[in-house]
Amino acid sequence: MGETGIGPLITAVIPTYRRPMLLRRAIRSVLAQTYPHLRVCVYDNASGDETPSVVDEMARTDCRIKYYCHPENIGALKNFIYGMEQVETPFFSIFSDDDVLLPDFYQTALAGFEKFPEVMCSVTATLQVDCRGNILGIPLLAWKPGLYLPPEGLLAMLNCLPPVWTSVLFRREVIEKVGCLDEEVGPAADLDFELRTAARFPIVVSLQPGAMFVRHPGSSCTSPLLSFIWPGWLKMVRNLTEDQRIPYDARRYAGHVLTERLKSSLVRQGLGSLVRRNWEDTLKASEVLGNHYHLRGRARLLRVSARVCRHLPGVYYLFYALYALRMLLMRLKGRRWRKEYGAYARQLEL
Repeated sequence: MGETGIGPLITAVIPTYRRPMLLRRAIRSVLAQTYPHLRVCVYDNASGDETPSVVDEMARTDCRIKYYCHPENIGALKNFIYGMEQVETPFFSIFSDDDVLLPDFYQTALAGFEKFPEVMCSVTATLQVDCRGNILGIPLLAWKPGLYLPPEGLLAMLNCLPPVWTSVLFRREVIEKVGCLDEEVGPAADLDFELRTAARFPIVVSLQPGAMFVRHPGSSCTSPLLSFIWPGWLKMVRNLTEDQRIPYDARRYAGHVLTERLKSSLVRQGLGSLVRRNWEDTLKASEVLGNHYHLRGRARLLRVSARVCRHLPGVYYLFYALYALRMLLMRLKGRRWRKEYGAYARQLEL
């Protein structure tokens, strides 16, 4: 569908699975947008609970809500891909059922497209929060607002924290020109999609908060399994380094930065698994570091730490205390953000 009488139509894609109450909040955050020309498309991954009735109740009072339920669970990533493939409007955004859009997101993002018609996506800031609304991070604050021509956007994503796609508005053409999410990349497919887009097309960045990404205890973003970063991360590296449409120097730099980031992530994942007493995952991370990257010192550190903590509870509790201290320092660091952005957390009460 093309333009409406007043402005372009936007699709909000919300894949969902067994979170009917959080889904209700997510849908409300879309309906509360200051930009009204939109549709909400919910893709239910065969939840088998009250999700259909929750959506139906809301759809009876707002015809902009559309609902589709898969006959069987096709997996989270395939559900995201399916939702993207159904987009017919000029613009779309996609986010998880537990996240929340802030009221001015679409209006702010569209202003970026109006100022720079050549861009493929308009990026706003995402507030990373916990379930209580405490701000844990704002990745985009390290960026400068404005236009990024390719491959400047890619380099910025590599040198700073990349945007969270929860608060990114895309043109529909990006799916045709860049492709959809790469299943082989796995849970980091959203990052891969952003990197491939910024490597080839202009993007525009605003530091205005556009959405909240909610971290839950035990979720993949807070408790990553080895599969979260390996081997899917290697596929992401290949997607960039083997794409001849990206300048050679940018491809080479991307490969180096992402590989170094992978090594660090493996160490953090190994230590995180140790804290959760997932000894097997710690040893797997050690094996990858030693065998594939020849980082024998780091591999030995993880391996010995896992064995010691497993057999000496006192040492394990020391590790756990250090981890808890790190989390406390992160919360204290968030106080400055809460003073400036804390009012946005009220949107969690939608």
